[in-house]
Amino acid sequence: MPAGAPHQPGARQYVVIGAGVLGVALTARLAEAAGPAAAVTLLEQNRPGHAATRSSFAWLNANHKLPRAYHDLNYAGLRAWSALAERLGRPDWYRPSGNLEWARTPDAAAELTARVARLAEWGYPAHLISAAAAAELEPSLRWPATVAAVAWFPEEGYLLTEPMVAALAARAARHGATVLTGAPGHVTGLDVADGVVRAVRTAAGQVIPADVVVCCAGRWVPELAALAGSGHPLPLVPWSPPGAEAPGLVVEAGPVEPGPAGPGPARMVHSPDVDFRPHTGGLVHLEGPDVHADLHTTEPHLGDLAEELLARARRVTHGLDQAQVTGYRVCVRPMPADGQSIVGWLPDPDGLYVAVTHSGVTLGAHLAELMTSELLAGVSTAELEPYRPGRFLSSAS
Repeated sequence: MPAGAPHQPGARQYVVIGAGVLGVALTARLAEAAGPAAAVTLLEQNRPGHAATRSSFAWLNANHKLPRAYHDLNYAGLRAWSALAERLGRPDWYRPSGNLEWARTPDAAAELTARVARLAEWGYPAHLISAAAAAELEPSLRWPATVAAVAWFPEEGYLLTEPMVAALAARAARHGATVLTGAPGHVTGLDVADGVVRAVRTAAGQVIPADVVVCCAGRWVPELAALAGSGHPLPLVPWSPPGAEAPGLVVEAGPVEPGPAGPGPARMVHSPDVDFRPHTGGLVHLEGPDVHADLHTTEPHLGDLAEELLARARRVTHGLDQAQVTGYRVCVRPMPADGQSIVGWLPDPDGLYVAVTHSGVTLGAHLAELMTSELLAGVSTAELEPYRPGRFLSSAS
């Protein structure tokens, strides 16, 4: 039995903390697989999916994921979403649109060309194409006069995260899971006795019995582990100080107006100055590779940055000439310090399992399957071995 797993076999009370993409995917799969043999409770202090998941670019990809094992894990994530979407009747929130990326400078073109070659060698669908072929794939784009290289990644895409989270939370409930939000879902303590997790306490005064607690709460995972008395290192990229790298600005703009080339962008697009994809309600979701904001950025400056991103998007796609910024916010992305996911049992206390990753959208459905196997069967899945929390003990020594 893996270190940190409950000593008593047949644990029946599972509490999942955090209703982002990973938490809801796990809860739905865990409740489905366990059936009446276990009670599964999902706790969320806000509305499900309204933290990092709500603001995520939600790009399904294994594009920049290194080393090879992490690439393979993420590629399995793409396939897992496709399989889940098939089981659910191809819901509208699953958008396997493909992804176009282009480079402007010779150096950027060399990097893109090398990346495409590496991915193709690994069996990942990645192709260099002409600007003319790209324009045919995405007629809404306004191509600059000079394009150094264009790549097409046909199996990539995105999720519409809010309807996805709602659908998976409802699926979890249909399979018998209890979903608690607000004060009843706000965790204030973890009860531990004799080195074993026993219960979760909430802001509503509830004490929820637990044989297993799974922390899927993004940047709050280290804090939750500390509530159980765990001193195990779970280092994340800093997110709270000025200049921190983990936060990022996300912008929504619209409406997208139909133009001579069609209704507006239909695919995931990565251009040199702005990344964008379709969003719900006739909007587009915008991010900038060189636009930085953190939790200390002033409101006026955030507004200026949002307008700058919209101006960049107007230059490269039709349909945004009359669009306005409809919303923007700073998203704090949960980013393990070494860039790899953290998944597995903590050695102390028993019964405490953690999962935190910057690739939560891509990995959500696949990790839900792997974690469910570990949680229910008490086995150790080889695919997850490189991502165990214990690696930080060896690096700290």
